[in-house]
Amino acid sequence: MQICQIVGYKNSGKTTVMNNLIRYFSSSDMKVGTLKHHGHGGEPDVVEDTDSTTHIEAGSLVSGVQGENITQLTFNVKVELDKLVQLFSNFPIDLLLVEGYKNASYPKVVLVKNEQDFSLLSDLSNIIAIGTWDENLMKNSKFQTFNLNNLNSNIEQLADYVRRC
Repeated sequence: MQICQIVGYKNSGKTTVMNNLIRYFSSSDMKVGTLKHHGHGGEPDVVEDTDSTTHIEAGSLVSGVQGENITQLTFNVKVELDKLVQLFSNFPIDLLLVEGYKNASYPKVVLVKNEQDFSLLSDLSNIIAIGTWDENLMKNSKFQTFNLNNLNSNIEQLADYVRRC
């Protein structure tokens, strides 16, 4: 399973890039898995008053629900990224796209919204490409860059960077 991260600060376009890559790779018959770090503090949204939620509230560390075509698991314990990646490796996934987890060591696409985001480029490892809303910011970059304003026309180029990691 190939792994690629999409990282950047809040409102830099991570989810937009993720969704475009998911659609692109899925349409080419690649099996894509995704994992998102909830970096806004607190807990991710959960569906209240469901049996699986009441199981967690009663003290279960892991609760699951199986529907016709969808299975959901909820963990009531922090799970480290490497353990989550290990879990995903049990499924028939060709590519795992990870949104966030900036400090992990997987190949990553960094989204740079403005000059204040430049610190990411020196703080992060394994950068394979940079996406930016302002190409003038990255004129002299040593990294491959793509324009987020034209993501639809640049998605094939970005997908090539991801394939190489």
